[in-house]
Amino acid sequence: MAELRLEVPAELREEIRKLSREIDFEALLFKSLKHCMEVELKRELLRKIASKSKLTEEEALKLGDELKEGIARRHGVL
Repeated sequence: MAELRLEVPAELREEIRKLSREIDFEALLFKSLKHCMEVELKRELLRKIASKSKLTEEEALKLGDELKEGIARRHGVL
């Protein structure tokens, strides 16, 4: 596994030391980094898909509203 070095301001470092017995910061940072990377990969995929779309922005928004309404009805919200 690659090593990642992180500089932390002194004030924050002191707070981390106080909480380090209660919180596994290494696991927390790993999960956060993994989540951010997954979100960015999904955004990039959506950008690629959208760049090939022939829908206008107005049509896409209308389609999105229709989908949301259908989901809400299916779950009994509407």
